[in-house]
Amino acid sequence: MSEEGEKLVEEARNALREFEDLLYELRDYERRRGEILRMFSTGQVTREVYEKLMGELRQKMTPLVKRYFELKSRLRSMESRLNVLMTRLRVEVKTSSESPFRLNYERDQRMRQLLNRAGGTLEDVQRALKSVGVERELRFLEVLLDSIRGEDIEAWRDVVREVVEEWSKARFSYASKVEEIERQMESLHDLLRELEVRFLVGEFDRAEYEARRAGLERKVGELQEQLERLQERLEDLDLVAARCRELLEGGSR
Repeated sequence: MSEEGEKLVEEARNALREFEDLLYELRDYERRRGEILRMFSTGQVTREVYEKLMGELRQKMTPLVKRYFELKSRLRSMESRLNVLMTRLRVEVKTSSESPFRLNYERDQRMRQLLNRAGGTLEDVQRALKSVGVERELRFLEVLLDSIRGEDIEAWRDVVREVVEEWSKARFSYASKVEEIERQMESLHDLLRELEVRFLVGEFDRAEYEARRAGLERKVGELQEQLERLQERLEDLDLVAARCRELLEGGSR
């Protein structure tokens, strides 16, 4: 068990290093993508240039995104195997300590050390699996959508379905944020109406009224900007999810 366990821990460590390096490389491409989008949205590049640059970027990202999902699946498998290994080691260590026929000291120590290493590795694997949110994974799938064709659809069906289902759950939090901002804006509008009434009945002079109104309107403007950014982001992600569903439905016919 010890030799097999050491091999599994080392294998998981290697996969983690590759996963982290891959995410770092993908992050670099994501920054480039964001910059190209910014330049296009501000009119610094034409649509033709934008589409050419995005096409080139997508081509470079595609093999990296595919590798990401492959490594994620591999890490999940290792998470399960590490859990099994740790259970076996705990049983071994416990029964050894309670048995009159104890393992020799050296082997007992090796088991305990392996248990500690396996536990630390398992925590790192679980942390890595949680490090990429569903929004980012949807963006990864967006890169793949145009390249998944024919038989590839079946190979990617489970991956696409899982991300879309996770987005359906996560979407509620985005919708809740939109509703919360809208409530805050409505509350500020109520305060503006109340402020105007208080000014009209002479509760304070125009200078104070203008100062208070400017402060409230500034807050409304800030919330409006937040709301528009969030709604745009939500609509964009919904569009990617819809394309994923179309792919799934098309592949099942």
